[in-house]
Amino acid sequence: MKRINLNHLLLLVMALCAISASAYDFMVDGICYNINGNEATVTNSDDNYNHTFLGEVSIPNIVTYNGQTYAVTSIGEYAFSGCYGLISITIPNSVTSIGQGAFQSCSGLSSIDIPNSVTFIGDAAFTGCGSLTAIDIPNSVTTIGENAFMDCENMTNLTIGNSVTSIGDYAFAYCKGLTNITIPNSVTTIGEYAFAYCHGLANITIPNSVTTIGEGTFSDCYSLTNVTIPNSVTFIGDGAFTGCSSLTGVDIPNSISSIGASVFGDCSAMTYVNIPSSVSSIGAYAFYRCSNLTSIDIPSSVTEIGESAFSQCIALTHINIPNSVTIIGYNPFSGCNKLTNILVDSANPIFDSRNNSNAIIETNTNTLIVGCINTIIPNSITIIGKGAFSSCIGLTSIDIPNSVTEIGRSAFERCIGLTSIAIPDAVTSIGGNAFYGCNGLNDVYSYIVDPAHINMGYSVFELYPGNYEARTLHVPVGTADDYQSDKKWSRYFGSIYEIGFEPILVTSIEMDKASAQLMVGESLQLTATVLPEDATDKSVTWASSNVSVAMVDDNGLVTAIDSGSATIYATTNDGTNLNASCEVNVTTSVTPQTFDNQFSVTDISAKHGDVVVIPVSLINHQSFAAFQTDVFLPEGFSMVTDEDDEYIVTPTARLTTDHVLMTSDANNGSVRVLCYSPNTLPISGSEGELFYITVQVPEDADGRYTIALRNTLLTTTEYQEMGVPDAEGQMDIYAFIPGDANDSRTVTVTDIVVTAQYVLDLNPDPFIFEAADMNGDGNVTVTDIMLIAYLINHPTMNAPKRSPALADCNDRMSGEGVALNVGETRTVSIILDNEMDYSAFQLDLTLPEGLTASNFQLTDRAGNHAFDVSAINSGKLRVLCYSPAIETIDGHSGALLTFEVTATGTVMGDITVDGIELVTTDCQTIRPNAFSIGINTMTSVNELSTAKAVARVDYFNLAGQRIDRPESGVTLVVTTYTDGTRTTEKVIQ
Repeated sequence: MKRINLNHLLLLVMALCAISASAYDFMVDGICYNINGNEATVTNSDDNYNHTFLGEVSIPNIVTYNGQTYAVTSIGEYAFSGCYGLISITIPNSVTSIGQGAFQSCSGLSSIDIPNSVTFIGDAAFTGCGSLTAIDIPNSVTTIGENAFMDCENMTNLTIGNSVTSIGDYAFAYCKGLTNITIPNSVTTIGEYAFAYCHGLANITIPNSVTTIGEGTFSDCYSLTNVTIPNSVTFIGDGAFTGCSSLTGVDIPNSISSIGASVFGDCSAMTYVNIPSSVSSIGAYAFYRCSNLTSIDIPSSVTEIGESAFSQCIALTHINIPNSVTIIGYNPFSGCNKLTNILVDSANPIFDSRNNSNAIIETNTNTLIVGCINTIIPNSITIIGKGAFSSCIGLTSIDIPNSVTEIGRSAFERCIGLTSIAIPDAVTSIGGNAFYGCNGLNDVYSYIVDPAHINMGYSVFELYPGNYEARTLHVPVGTADDYQSDKKWSRYFGSIYEIGFEPILVTSIEMDKASAQLMVGESLQLTATVLPEDATDKSVTWASSNVSVAMVDDNGLVTAIDSGSATIYATTNDGTNLNASCEVNVTTSVTPQTFDNQFSVTDISAKHGDVVVIPVSLINHQSFAAFQTDVFLPEGFSMVTDEDDEYIVTPTARLTTDHVLMTSDANNGSVRVLCYSPNTLPISGSEGELFYITVQVPEDADGRYTIALRNTLLTTTEYQEMGVPDAEGQMDIYAFIPGDANDSRTVTVTDIVVTAQYVLDLNPDPFIFEAADMNGDGNVTVTDIMLIAYLINHPTMNAPKRSPALADCNDRMSGEGVALNVGETRTVSIILDNEMDYSAFQLDLTLPEGLTASNFQLTDRAGNHAFDVSAINSGKLRVLCYSPAIETIDGHSGALLTFEVTATGTVMGDITVDGIELVTTDCQTIRPNAFSIGINTMTSVNELSTAKAVARVDYFNLAGQRIDRPESGVTLVVTTYTDGTRTTEKVIQ
């Protein structure tokens, strides 16, 4: 797109040069000529190349001037350029060449016959002739120049003569009406982007004479369903068929030695591709987003597979990588979620050796390689790079050789099938998240003798969620104490054993009774069976969940103390922490009734060191006047006390002023909360928060913790006692609070504003990047703003984690280009055509030299959204739009954003719009393709003629009829000056 618009600019510059440099020799019947011997060339006037030719024009084959007759043999450069009112033209058989830009931007030209005498059609000869519906290029023509028929968007019929040998760059680009093209056998070269963006093109025949298909030749021909590439073709340029989304398959001829970058990218309908044995390399993004490609066989001739070559091939289930391949670039299979079989010859290492001193295995954390059952890393590898095996969910074992010195960030992240790993002593660095989320990794063998001197990243072995107690770290003899004292190792493991001295661990424990009924004063002997029989330590620890109800001694003898219920636990002492339990109900003469009443503890997120207030709620189906419960806090956590050293427990409005709320330390390590009404007044309501506890979070807390309510009893207004099931609440403790971007210890709308300032490159202070990065993808964007908004709008729920950006989405952004004179201001619109509902977006604008932008405004589609524009460090303008209330952008088509552009000089290019991110109302991310907004500028004719006096102004419609005043649509304004010269301008209203 950018190259096409650059050509537009070059054509305009050449046209302007023609204005100042041209000088015609004579004019007959309004047509200007230059003389060359006895021949005449049609040319443009010396003051204005926008001739006022209206309706039909006939060029004579001879012309007489001053008694001399001349044969008209050529139509010169820009002869009729910009003649908007020209409808048809007759070219005589005497003409042999049509020069560069001869009919450029003759937007009203609908009919032209090119005679057999013409042998040459110059660059951009008919570009922008939008009304031209058919063209017959005669057999006499041998070359079709660059941009010759570009932007003839209504052309439906095209015949190319059989003498044409080359079709120039962009020759038929943007001819959207073309549906079928036959290229004659005389053609050997098809230039770059020759048929690009011919959206209606469904069929094309490429003859055996063609040897070269240029870069982007058929790009974005999204109606093209099939194409046959002949064996004569030896070169296919980068992106030649990219965006041909209807192309179902392709046979690459054996004359091709390499598949270039993005050649078949975004061919989403492609179901098969045959790669011949002549191909030695597959370029970057070669088959990117071929979303219907299910399998592919790579021949043994291939030695290199480029970056993201098969990325986002979401239907791909099978690929065969031969042992000839020595280089695989980054992300070769990123997003290939169904890939279940990658065949690799492990005898021949596959790596990306970009560093001459090290061989590196490296992909990306988004790469999903399923089915890598066992992988052997050869001894030639010294670095396992960032994300090398990330999300290889089928990987069950891997041997890391002693040659490896560095394990990169996220190298084995989320390899959930991995059960054990051995880290050699040569390793000196382990990157952050290297084994994050490897929930099946229960045994880690570290042969590193000095653990303190290893460069360890964050969250290396972190589980989310997971049980660290079940994990064992095996270390060299004599180093167990060093590993135990090093928190960056020991925090992730329940046990640390020296290699060769590992105990035989308990695998199971079973209680002889699952439940029991006792009367107050009775005793019961419980027995716990521990297996295997040869376990090193078979001892257990006995404990009661409620010693005021039932006590148990060190041998499992239970004694009933008071009415109620208690759970008796037997827990292994060998570090496995396996347990078995027995539910004991103690009664006097009447067994307490249990109804469907329930306490609950609200889940919270907090920062380490915080003081948090945690609600406790009750759902009750009877009328109660009193209750008691024991609050069990995690180790290190404590209830906060007031100035009287009383625990701070705060009642809600459900408790009346008659209710007495008391706390005390229970002998089971909990805090007992007791509430009663001396006058037996009931607790109001049947559900909702009942009281709040205030808890101090330790400074070293990090992870998920549990608060439990046990031994809970309710007393009815008739003095009947009822048991209530235990309740638990989760506390997620962070080094920061997710969403608390300004570190205020709470998440509010201020955090939305601070995060928006960061996205706009305004450097807010303070700003906690990790807290703002809600989805943990390492970037802070408008998606994170909406996740914070979701958290604020749903305070009792966790913000949804963003899934990967959707690849298959038809929603698109585009822009409406403008034409303006230097010094003029025009309004530009950015359009959103969408099927999904969105609540926010961001995008970046890159303005070309000579253009400024101002007065940015949202349309009514997003009238209630927050909105800002800021210049960021890259020199771009970032546009940010979001809704703190998560309101939906109205409608599914039309302008979303407008802004004004002013040409301060000749504009050198187009506006580039990239970095686009759309956020749905449920916080999914869509990233549409970047696009350009065409900007055309030209020096005003009035500026060139400011000294001239106007004699009269005439108005014409496109049919060439004189009218009184400008009408709706297109009007041609012809200004006649006192010196006899004229200018023509097109006015659209």
